[in-house]
Amino acid sequence: MPDELGFDELLDDGGLIARLLGKTAAGRKRELLYGEGTDLPVVLLVGGPGMGKGRLLRCIRTRFGPRVPTAYLDCAQTDARELAEEAPGSRSEVTEVLRKIALQYGDWRGDGGRIVVPRLYAGLAAVAASDRLARAAPLVDEVGRLDGILPPGSFWRGVLKGTARNYAGYLAGLVTTPLAGPFLNALLDGLFARVSTEGRAALADCYGEYPGAGGHPQAGLRALGEDFQQGGEARRIAEGFLFRALRQDIDAAYHGVRGRITRVGRPALLLDHADGALGRRLVKPTLEDRERGHHDRLVVFATARREDGGRFLHRAGSSHDSMATWQPFTGTLPAWSRPPGGVPDHAPLWRGVLLVRMPVLTRDGQKDEIGRLRGGHEQPDNAVRLRIHSGVHRLSGGRPRFVTRLGEAAAATAFPTPEQCTDWAILDARVRAGEDEQGRPVADRPVADVLVDELIDRQRPEELPPEHRSHWLDLLTHLSVAHDVECAQTLMRAVQEGRTEQLNAYRIAELLEDTGWPRCPRHFIGDLGLRRLLTRRLYRLRERGAAWHADHALLQGHYRDLGDRHPDALFVTAAAHRMHHLLASDGADLVTRYLADAFRTRPVDEWCEELLAIADAALIGADDDRYARALGETQVRGDTLRRQVDRLLHAVWLTEDRTQPLEEIVPGVLRGPLRELSEELARIADEAVRHQGPEGADVARAADGAALLIRMARDWGDRAEDKQPLKRCVCTEHIGFG
Repeated sequence: MPDELGFDELLDDGGLIARLLGKTAAGRKRELLYGEGTDLPVVLLVGGPGMGKGRLLRCIRTRFGPRVPTAYLDCAQTDARELAEEAPGSRSEVTEVLRKIALQYGDWRGDGGRIVVPRLYAGLAAVAASDRLARAAPLVDEVGRLDGILPPGSFWRGVLKGTARNYAGYLAGLVTTPLAGPFLNALLDGLFARVSTEGRAALADCYGEYPGAGGHPQAGLRALGEDFQQGGEARRIAEGFLFRALRQDIDAAYHGVRGRITRVGRPALLLDHADGALGRRLVKPTLEDRERGHHDRLVVFATARREDGGRFLHRAGSSHDSMATWQPFTGTLPAWSRPPGGVPDHAPLWRGVLLVRMPVLTRDGQKDEIGRLRGGHEQPDNAVRLRIHSGVHRLSGGRPRFVTRLGEAAAATAFPTPEQCTDWAILDARVRAGEDEQGRPVADRPVADVLVDELIDRQRPEELPPEHRSHWLDLLTHLSVAHDVECAQTLMRAVQEGRTEQLNAYRIAELLEDTGWPRCPRHFIGDLGLRRLLTRRLYRLRERGAAWHADHALLQGHYRDLGDRHPDALFVTAAAHRMHHLLASDGADLVTRYLADAFRTRPVDEWCEELLAIADAALIGADDDRYARALGETQVRGDTLRRQVDRLLHAVWLTEDRTQPLEEIVPGVLRGPLRELSEELARIADEAVRHQGPEGADVARAADGAALLIRMARDWGDRAEDKQPLKRCVCTEHIGFG
């Protein structure tokens, strides 16, 4: 997949990235978005799995990194945590990532040269020297290790290491207990004795503002070390202040005569997976500082999976309707300013965020990507090519990862006819799955299995309890047949029976939202492509679809026990909900009989609602005779009404499921039975008039129903011709079914 796929508008010379950074990818100067020296938002790139957030950060790093100082951090990596665990009294995960970021700015080779970080250096040294349990030699080594974040030749490099070594040597023969208190004091005394007036002022401006320092930088550094040792919230404050010190160091590189002459634009910090625990410990203090008026010029690009950026941004009970949100391809750049009236330490963090929703690929972009992936392969005939484009569009919803993987699979597979190029066939097409740990190619796998690994197994929710990690995928797989939370909870009770620790459906819904998957009022798994992946996996979980049939049978029993007339928010009645699961698992004959009987007694508008809800069922693992039954080519037992209902049911089922090419005759097939049923109701109305008079209740019901069915014949037929679902749904409202 090209890193730039779908990002043209974001990356071009007049796009959001160039205007925020003040330089194009070619190095030309651009007017700064939001002005010079003003309050800046944290730019939060939001989108669920497969939307390309990490890819966009790589593009910024590759294209703009040579033009402005840029540092990158993947907050999901564990190397910083492992380094911190080697010396927990002198390091933490945050101090290690700050050191990692500083090293990248110190290696900058572009205009203006390296960025020196004396403020961060002093703060990290205070932390390293504050370990109450460490002895002299380890403390000296820990302080000396920090010299690596300073460029060679820097005045600051070696200052603290020399002071530490001299003091430790003096006490070596006298002290046998840990040295934390006197060691830190000696370290700071030596630093302030040797540093220049300018350097002393820099430290005073920074650490003199530490809580409780009263303007005295040495007191601030001591307090910072003590807070770090205390742990908990005190350590969080110390770590956040260290990040402020780094941002002040970066700002200082742009000040003074040399900085103003040699440096143009703004520096960038790229934080991937920033909605995790580590990322929040960097983003949150930045937002808090800027809310308090501590502005800096660092452009922070961070990624998050939740649509609202993450729960940590929003105070409980507060509205975030005014949150600045921008979608690329709107033709304008986002306006942003901090909303007025915020009270520091009490204002919600979203006030300092610009939320950028990751773009989906347009239909043309999808076609271009599929064509690129096919490359020199023989082009399929036009009908097959259109069917591939339609299937990829519907399954992917425009998610770039989905599009590329499905395009790779389609390019490597020969589909003889459009009829054989169903959604299930595309998902079964095999694709290269990468390499193993030794770099050897892994055997080709069905693209559906690869996508499940990439989008679900490797992107589990952060808050998923450890005891549920091994079967998280299985839980979601069973939930692919669920609709509302009641339906999902029924499945979860059965699937987790016998487990001491269980996840309820309400918590699973929240975890899915935290992972970035959309919600849909009609489907528990609210993304059509994800639901197809899980449906396919459920059918293959046990031989001959046993797990699939068992889950549908379980739900049939649940809704039977509720009673047929029990109200159901999605299906009108529990009986209709039961019929949906019967249709998906056991065929249509009993469903046809139910609908025919209900047609004689129920209001027609309710009956149509039930029909649409019932027919929204996946057909998998069975011979597909829906066209034959929709055309009336299959013998159906029963009277004329039952045959009409059977034809209509199968035409609606074809239109709503849409896992295979929809032939042009289907809109007509939809209209025919609806008009015939309308005529049947008109006949019933005429009969009722003769027996009851024109004011009878049966007359009104039949007449209203006849008129409604004529409208339905027109509306449903038109929607089918436009390749739109008959019932609107969040899953398909942005992509259609074409």
